[in-house]
Amino acid sequence: MTPARFEHEAMATTFGLFIAGQDTAYARQAATAAFRELDRLESELSRYVESSDIARANRLDCGESIVLGEDALHCLLVAAEVSAATRRTFDPAYASVAAEGAAPDAPLYSLDPGQHTLTSHAARLHLDLGAVGKGYALDRLAATLREWDITAALLQSGGSTALALDAPAGEPGWHLGLGEGDTYRTVPLIHAALSGSGIAVKGSHLVDPRSGRPAERTRRTWALAPNAAVSDALSTAFFIMAPDAIREFCAAHPEIGAAYVHDDGSLLAFGTLQIPPA
Repeated sequence: MTPARFEHEAMATTFGLFIAGQDTAYARQAATAAFRELDRLESELSRYVESSDIARANRLDCGESIVLGEDALHCLLVAAEVSAATRRTFDPAYASVAAEGAAPDAPLYSLDPGQHTLTSHAARLHLDLGAVGKGYALDRLAATLREWDITAALLQSGGSTALALDAPAGEPGWHLGLGEGDTYRTVPLIHAALSGSGIAVKGSHLVDPRSGRPAERTRRTWALAPNAAVSDALSTAFFIMAPDAIREFCAAHPEIGAAYVHDDGSLLAFGTLQIPPA
């Protein structure tokens, strides 16, 4: 049975659901419920929605605080964890204006999970969850599908991030591609997420948060992780990180995979994406 496919526009991209092993009518109902959740998430996470938690945070003066909803808080906590683990090669607040006299490494904002609050430490806070929010949304959509007892599905946000649940019957996984040209290969994805970052579509929009300058890399990177939010954020971080730093990160985090296209066109892969010897 061919998986049923459903699409929905949100967060400035097209989200797709591929649902296997279900009656089409039932799959459509489940997809509709998932897309309702997606619209709700966009209203809370998008900086372009004036009433969202992120837009409200961006209007804070230095020292002011707001109470966050569950999703904004959890998404920002994921972002903070990835930022710390990658030595700030990923930072959703990179475009903020630091407070006068602040140390170069001073935090631009802080979170209090117990109180569900965010406090700005910037002269102008500029949070943008574009490189983690879509992945977080996929994780939440997967939770909605599970509530409908749907376990075999592939969830995608544009062409950048995919989250695989159980594979269709008889398949080793959902086949996702990485690499370019002669190095292109597919990965059978199951119970994991694969995300890619590059500049071919949007140009040099990826910035090194530590320097404020565009990333030096020009070829695409990929990250494999247990969930889509982390995969989404890591693929951006890997685009900024040096090759040795990517290799060391995967060695320290055995659940993570990384791949990138070298300047000579070859595909280099580490961790769970490492290419086994022929």
